[in-house]
Amino acid sequence: MYNIKKITRAVTLAIAPLALLTACAEQPTIQQGENAETIMGGLAKVDNSRADLAYVDPGADYGRYTKVFVAPLDLDNVEIVQPNATRSMVNRYNREWELTDDDKAKLQSAFNDAMEKALKAGGAFEIANQGGDDVIRLEAMVTRIAPSAPKDDMQTRTTTRSTVISQGGGSMSIAIMLADGDSGEPLAIIKDSRSSMNSTMWSVNNSVTNMAEVRRNFSSWAKQIHDGLLAMRARAQAAG
Repeated sequence: MYNIKKITRAVTLAIAPLALLTACAEQPTIQQGENAETIMGGLAKVDNSRADLAYVDPGADYGRYTKVFVAPLDLDNVEIVQPNATRSMVNRYNREWELTDDDKAKLQSAFNDAMEKALKAGGAFEIANQGGDDVIRLEAMVTRIAPSAPKDDMQTRTTTRSTVISQGGGSMSIAIMLADGDSGEPLAIIKDSRSSMNSTMWSVNNSVTNMAEVRRNFSSWAKQIHDGLLAMRARAQAAG
């Protein structure tokens, strides 16, 4: 049985580091033929993907999948890049940024909400409680978080809750695997990053603004998954 941790390690070893997500004017296309770049024996690279990196199984019968099971977001091995104090107007904090159990629960809830809302949009898919022949299993793990400012909690920002100004909330990287809900065979692998640290706008950085940015990231990735699955379903139906 494949899982997202094993897949992520395999993909990371197979490719060079990629740039952050950028807008793409060309339509995504799946590489074909003997020169196609493939991983794991059958997943072909998607050129012009909206994500940093995407591989899909071009031969899978996506038309038979009507449901999606969303596994809890994996936050067990997140690389946290400590904020550079020079990015913030406040640089007197020394406590390291870390994810607490409460942080993880909030992130998992936000991710699940975003995925379920996007996948059900327009009646495209039902949300399943378990695997099955007509089910796609969605597993995701956050691989990296780079906050742009010290964490907004009582231990870090002192009892006065000082106001911190920063250029965006930071960056987040994610790996997502879509697999057959019965056999567990991978259907697609996606790796992507989103960043607001290059924003020209300086704004208040706190737990509320940061969580709002996280929700936007999750919603964006969820819509990509929804649109990608519909595109693969249409491709399968057109083929036959």
